Amino acid sequence: RCTGDALRAFHAAIRNAPGHAKSPAMKEQAQGTMLKVLTSFKSSEIEQAVNSLDRNGIDLLMKYIYKGFEKPTENSSAILLQWHEKVGVSSGALLAQPQFSTVTV
Repeated sequence: RCTGDALRAFHAAIRNAPGHAKSPAMKEQAQGTMLKVLTSFKSSEIEQAVNSLDRNGIDLLMKYIYKGFEKPTENSSAILLQWHEKVGVSSGALLAQPQFSTVTV
């Protein structure tokens, strides 16, 4: 079960994504924040967090995961792989042919 603080931070980071912001600094800051949030979860908490998202939230999370793979930090790749796996389990065949929404990171 997720701690309330971690889940609240996760939803706040998803909700406050910069979207179509033109500022690279704003996008970079949002990516850094999301990476901190994702790495704060225990492995056993990830599935609950993923299951709490709607389709747009899943799309946005996947974009953050892929962005995180582009700029790995210490141990972030292993954690991001766990998130990716849980999104795949949650979304099933939806990830076989990604049809991402227009939400940008």
